[in-house]
Amino acid sequence: RDIPIIGTIINISKGYLSIQDRIFSKKILTFLAQLKDIPETIRKKALEELDCSKKERVKVGEKILYLVERADDHIKSEYIGKLFAEFIRENITYDEFKRCSDIINKAFLEDLNWFINSDCVKLTMEESTDLINAGLFDMPYALEIENKGDSDIWLGDKYVVKGYDNVCVNPYAEVLRKILK
Repeated sequence: RDIPIIGTIINISKGYLSIQDRIFSKKILTFLAQLKDIPETIRKKALEELDCSKKERVKVGEKILYLVERADDHIKSEYIGKLFAEFIRENITYDEFKRCSDIINKAFLEDLNWFINSDCVKLTMEESTDLINAGLFDMPYALEIENKGDSDIWLGDKYVVKGYDNVCVNPYAEVLRKILK
């Protein structure tokens, strides 16, 4: 601290942590605000059931903290809170909650908002690259390879691959859209 540059670095790091703490607090508060209409007894019951489950190794509170911390901003934590509220109301499973939350955290916010507000169920491969990576759309599982016969093998047109023209909405993304629309 006696060396000026060290003191400056320490003060900057304290300010950074303070900003990070404020951002995280805003995300947590935004998440919790989505649960305000659910009676406390119902919330506690749902959390206790999960905490007692041998299937779930990470406690629910820890998992929520991980998910909210990974959120880019408070809007994504709001979306995660809405999903969690639907889980507590038993409208979705805990697995659906986790998978949908993961999609939210992977997606670019503007892409996510476009998806939520659209009715799109199919896109071309070119339109959907970022949406596939986020988990909003899935590539088809089956390909069709057609032999065109006497085409010139050196030109690369002897075989035609079909099936990757369009991508479809991921089923978990459809659950997410239904809840957040």
